[in-house]
Amino acid sequence: MDYIVESTLRLPAFESVMVKLRNGEDVVIRKYDHSMDRDKLIEMYVNYDPRFRCLGLPPLSKEAIKGWIDYLGQNGFAIIAEKDGKIVGHLVIVPGERNEVDLTIFIHQDYQNLGLGQEMMKLIIDFCRKAGFNAITLVTERTNARAIHVYRKLGFEIVAPYYEYDMRLQLK
Repeated sequence: MDYIVESTLRLPAFESVMVKLRNGEDVVIRKYDHSMDRDKLIEMYVNYDPRFRCLGLPPLSKEAIKGWIDYLGQNGFAIIAEKDGKIVGHLVIVPGERNEVDLTIFIHQDYQNLGLGQEMMKLIIDFCRKAGFNAITLVTERTNARAIHVYRKLGFEIVAPYYEYDMRLQLK
């Protein structure tokens, strides 16, 4: 298996995939390249509808978005969904304790409810299994019924049901 080095992690290569959305559009899901994609990703978040923010993310100001994107680019591994040169989805995993990763995903409001987030999640779950991670964790607002439904459908369990839902997918 081919491996790439992402920061200090030894990870399998991520192969780009073309997926067909429920509306018939084709979207490419590929590895995020911070030097090449940073400005396009910042643009996605600058144009992200604040009503779809979750737990204070993405940040609201352009400067805060830049800092957040740079932090994720330095500390995590990300994939993006791209349509006609425009980023419409972003999923990042950041290694944590016990050989687990924390996951964050945002789909631009114009591409929500089309199956894109679920396709990105399936790809990253497979990637994390190949990489040898023990589990994937995430946090979402308990009112985010749509996302919780998708996460549970993919095998995530709610491990802390308080103001937020801490969710976990055991990989090993």
